[in-house]
Amino acid sequence: MNNKSLYNLKILLFLILGCICNKSLSQTNEIGFFLGGSMFQGDVGPQNAEKSILNTKPVWGLQFKRNLNYHFGVNLSITRGELYSSDDLSNDLFALQKNITFKSNITELGLFLEFNFQPYLTREPDYNNSTFIFSGITKFYFNPEGQYIDGNWYSLRPLSTEGQESDLYLARERYKLSGYSIPIGIGYKINAYEFLTISFNLGWRITFTDYIDDVSTTYVEESILTELGQVLADPSENNFNTGFQRGNPYTNDKYGFLGISILYSIKDRNKECDNIVY
Repeated sequence: MNNKSLYNLKILLFLILGCICNKSLSQTNEIGFFLGGSMFQGDVGPQNAEKSILNTKPVWGLQFKRNLNYHFGVNLSITRGELYSSDDLSNDLFALQKNITFKSNITELGLFLEFNFQPYLTREPDYNNSTFIFSGITKFYFNPEGQYIDGNWYSLRPLSTEGQESDLYLARERYKLSGYSIPIGIGYKINAYEFLTISFNLGWRITFTDYIDDVSTTYVEESILTELGQVLADPSENNFNTGFQRGNPYTNDKYGFLGISILYSIKDRNKECDNIVY
């Protein structure tokens, strides 16, 4: 995503927030944590998004939410965990021959806008459950690793497995270990007790990088790689030829989380008002 697109996205998000915020509305704050699993879809592993659950790894996070009114809320969060995917779990013949496995720690900072389909507000017994959708913007950090024959995991970016910044592949720049994404998701929340909300949610992150799994373009000339780089670039026994397609550079990677949030509600009495508009 270029700087202009990112700037326009931020402006749009703040305009939306500005339109829905009103001091006359009853508001509550919530703070809590998230526990769940990760999902990944890229050039490594199953190409069917539903099967990505086979590669799930634990994730956890902290959340602070502001319920602006019965239908809108803003959620600030930090989420940490691991992404993992392996061609061994794919049904695609080429992926099985490619035999690449990767893992990556993931840290995400997110700003989400939630919309409740039914009127909902914590500490309101008449409006205590709703299906919701969410979107927003996130900043995430990753570092793909591959497993060597000695059983240890090594960072892949420094190895330039696709010839990044070598004399033979000058057009291939070394990828960044961070990026922005657009989250899209759905969930269900219920005010289980006066001050306690339980929320189940599933969401994908649409990213603007194809290198979360370190795979994007073609196999390169082995002579430009270290011994470690050669093995991790092509862990199969097929010895793919230089220039043979290793990944699809026209589709970016995406990742997601599914799990449960447990939130404690703090009533904002300064904003309380009997005349609530929704």
